[in-house]
Amino acid sequence: MKRDFLEGLGLEADTIEKIMKENGKDVEREKAKFADYDDIKKQLETANSTLEKFKDYDQTKADVEKYKAELEKSQKESAAKIEAMERSAKVGDFLTGKKFVNDITHNAIKSQLADMLADQKNAGKSIENLFDEITKDRTDLLKIENAPTPPVVPEMKGGGNKGDSDAAARAAMGLPPKKE
Repeated sequence: MKRDFLEGLGLEADTIEKIMKENGKDVEREKAKFADYDDIKKQLETANSTLEKFKDYDQTKADVEKYKAELEKSQKESAAKIEAMERSAKVGDFLTGKKFVNDITHNAIKSQLADMLADQKNAGKSIENLFDEITKDRTDLLKIENAPTPPVVPEMKGGGNKGDSDAAARAAMGLPPKKE
């Protein structure tokens, strides 16, 4: 309904305003009935595409088998990751009190121990035995607590005749004297 139409009927402005408000309420009420039209349309499209998939039962069955295989693979990978994390934690706990000469050595031993624990041929061996296998006959891996500290020699400072020693070294090498 348009305002011009009502004005053409000779109605007062106040009456026209009331009629327009009431008409607006009716329009909004009718719009509300169709507010979820797009959602319903999407649901219908989804339902139709799902029905199309069910028409091909063999494809659906193949999809189920594929998803089962993916699930099994994912479960195996997760179990392997959990097992690796547990081994790593076990090795980390075991090495906690050990003092290695440096971080590179520590990380290498940690990696070797984890690999050895994962290896089936080492099943039944304790982590202590595996550590002993890695470190036997090696004295350069761990810090020795009570080892004597090597003496510190103070820096020798000479210095007055640097030019003479440079000239002597150049002469010994058969080079011409340095130009300044």
